[in-house]
Amino acid sequence: MLQQIEKKTSKVPVSGTIERVNEKGIKVNGEWFNFSKFMSSVPALREGDLIEFKSSKNFINEVSKVSPANGSGKVATAAPKASVAPETPKSESKTDGPGPSSAPPSPNDPPRKKAPDPGSGHDESDREELLRCLKDAVQITEQVDSTRFSTQDIIKLALTLFIHRTA
Repeated sequence: MLQQIEKKTSKVPVSGTIERVNEKGIKVNGEWFNFSKFMSSVPALREGDLIEFKSSKNFINEVSKVSPANGSGKVATAAPKASVAPETPKSESKTDGPGPSSAPPSPNDPPRKKAPDPGSGHDESDREELLRCLKDAVQITEQVDSTRFSTQDIIKLALTLFIHRTA
């Protein structure tokens, strides 16, 4: 048991060439390592840099050496965590919200509404439907005597009704 605990908490030295860099960590020797939240600063890192660090459970605990890729022998300076250049490969990028999927719709998926054309009047009808849903949500919450609903709860209920009715 003690050996298992030591193995999980021991710091393993790792060295290699940085293959990828993102805001959370780096990829070295085909494996991703995340920066530990306990690190006070993270060196400025770029793809191709040579790095030596200690990790435990794929978390980088301390960086011992960074040699820039250009071979100048100059070691990268320490920088706050937030300054690490975020990079997300296009294949792994996420959208900020719901949007059209590149996958074809499944036969079990509900039909999608097309985005309203500007000036087509759909915006006004959606606004009216949303207002009806809000009024219905207020009526529903007023009928429940034993529970007090917050404004956020009523808005969430109205949006749920709107999504259900317009899907």
